[in-house]
Amino acid sequence: MGQEGILILGSNHPAALELIYSSELAKLGIRNKILGIQNLFLAYYTKSILNKMIYRLGISKIETKINNIIKAEVSEFKPKIVLVFKGMEIQPKTLQWIKSRGIQIVNFNPDSPFIFSGRGSGNKNVTNSISLFDYYITYDKAINEELVKRAVKSAIIPFGFDCSGFNYKDLEEKDEVLKLCFLGNADKFRIDFLEQIAQKGIKIDVYGENWSALKLHDNISTYGPKYGPEFWSTLQKYGIQLNLLRPHNLESHNMRSFDVLGAGGIMLAPRTPDHQTYFSESSEVFLFSDVNDALQHIQYILNLSFSERNKIRQAARLKAIEYHTYSHRVKQLIQYLNV
Repeated sequence: MGQEGILILGSNHPAALELIYSSELAKLGIRNKILGIQNLFLAYYTKSILNKMIYRLGISKIETKINNIIKAEVSEFKPKIVLVFKGMEIQPKTLQWIKSRGIQIVNFNPDSPFIFSGRGSGNKNVTNSISLFDYYITYDKAINEELVKRAVKSAIIPFGFDCSGFNYKDLEEKDEVLKLCFLGNADKFRIDFLEQIAQKGIKIDVYGENWSALKLHDNISTYGPKYGPEFWSTLQKYGIQLNLLRPHNLESHNMRSFDVLGAGGIMLAPRTPDHQTYFSESSEVFLFSDVNDALQHIQYILNLSFSERNKIRQAARLKAIEYHTYSHRVKQLIQYLNV
C-alpha cells in the first residue's frame, strides 16, 4: 500500500460500521483515516429547527462546506483510495474532482441506492453518483443485479460480525431472560408486527429509539437503545432475538443477521434467500414466513430446556466466528481495492 493509504468518508460515531472497517484495515497494515462527514452534517442539521428548515428549502450552505472539507482532506492526506460509505453528503462533482487526481473511489452502501426507506437512507447525491465509482459494493444480490444492468462495476460483500466488539463468555442459566426481544428503532411495520405477536400472549422487551412515546400492547415493554457491551449482552441473554427487515432488504439480510449469532443469541428472522444461504435453519437460526409461523417458532423455542437453547447459541456463534466476521469481510473488500 505504500505511504498513501485509504481515506474513509462516512461516520465516526462509536457504533458506525466505518470504525470496524478502519480497525480491520489497520490490522492488515493498511494506513487509513476516517473523515466523519456524516457527523458534520448531523451536527448542523440537528442544531436547530431553523437549520432543518433552511436545509429542506435547499438554501443551506452546509453541503458546500462539507465538500470543501473533503477536498482539503484529500489534498492533505493524499490517499490512493477513497472509500465512501453511502455518500449522502458528497456531491457528484466532488467525486469527479477526486477521480481527476488519479484516486480510486469505492462505495460501500449499507442501504439501497435505489429505494430510500427513510430520510437517512439516501438522497439525490447517492442516486446521481452511482456510475462515478470504480467499484460499488453492496450487501444485497438484487441490488447487485440492478447495478450490473446499469453497467456499474459492483460486488457483493455481506454484513458481518465484529468479533472484537465485546468479551464473549457462555451464557449462564441464571442470566437468561426467557422472553422475546427486539433491538431496533420504531417504524409502522415493526409496531404492527410486534403488536400481533403481543396479542397472542407473548411478552416482548423492545430496545431502541422512538418507542417510549408509543402506546403499545401491555405485553410490550420498551427501553432506550443499547450500545457497547450492553448491546452484545442483550442480544445474547434473551430466549429469542427477533430480527425484522426493512423495505429495502426484504429478500436479503441486515447487520443484525450476524450480530445475533456472533453474540451467541438465538435469532428468529424472516425466511429470505440470504438467511437460508448463510445459516442452517433450526440448528443455528429460526426462520419464519409470516406472523403465525413466527408464533409457532417462539412457542417452540421458549419451551426448550436451557441446555437445548444453549446448544443453538453455541452453534450460531461458531458459524459467525468461522465465516462471518468483519475480518473475513475486509479480506473480501481488498480484492476490489488497488492495494
